[in-house]
Amino acid sequence: MKKILFAVAFAIFASTQAFAIVGAGAHYVMNMGSLKGNKGLVYGLPEDPISINFEQQKADGLQGIGFKAWIDFIPVVDIEGTLNVAATRYKTSLEINTPLGTETISLSYTPEAPYSMIFDSADPLYGVVNGDISVTYPFDLPIIRPYIGLGFSYFASIPIVNASFTKNMLENSSGLIDALEDPDDPKAASKIGEALIKNLMKESYTTGIGAHIIVGLRIKPPVIPLAVYANCKRHFGGNLNSQFSQGFVFEVGGGFAI
Repeated sequence: MKKILFAVAFAIFASTQAFAIVGAGAHYVMNMGSLKGNKGLVYGLPEDPISINFEQQKADGLQGIGFKAWIDFIPVVDIEGTLNVAATRYKTSLEINTPLGTETISLSYTPEAPYSMIFDSADPLYGVVNGDISVTYPFDLPIIRPYIGLGFSYFASIPIVNASFTKNMLENSSGLIDALEDPDDPKAASKIGEALIKNLMKESYTTGIGAHIIVGLRIKPPVIPLAVYANCKRHFGGNLNSQFSQGFVFEVGGGFAI
């Protein structure tokens, strides 16, 4: 009798489609893109009494979190909306040459509260926020619901402290350069680093519209109002900084589904 009940239960379970009227969840995001390095002479000439060299190191992969909501009851296709926030830190430094010698400073800074309670200091951050609207075609299988699709994306990204950014700031901050000639101001070099970070925080996000393709699946057991999902996306466009090369974006998470 137990075997018969088990067989019936298994048959019901196996015949259940991974279908939910609506669902919402949260996920981990990994963007496999890379941030290229950048360096250059940002002030003066090598033979000048005062010259400044800039170097920004490359960084690979952005990590973060995201949120997703989806609708399965529309005929033929499903629709899902996603909001992702992912970022990476990169190292930068300035080599400042003056008649008093050469000083190299790193552009790390102390974050503002409440993050200052977690990080004593931090390197500059490059981050991308994107919202996706996807239309997918599902393949109904027992328990598992794989799908493929495409959609539109909206991007907002943080400016990068690179050689161009640094040069523009120095050209509009003559007082910082003048201070380097003052032997009574030993903190003149570090003030340039502080000014760069302040300018970065004041800069507006770069925004743009793009598109994406998506391949993924959802797993929803019967009766239980929960689902897990995994997506792989490839984005195009978005007006992101040319130093950042988009890579495949992976989303893995779960949530409620009814």
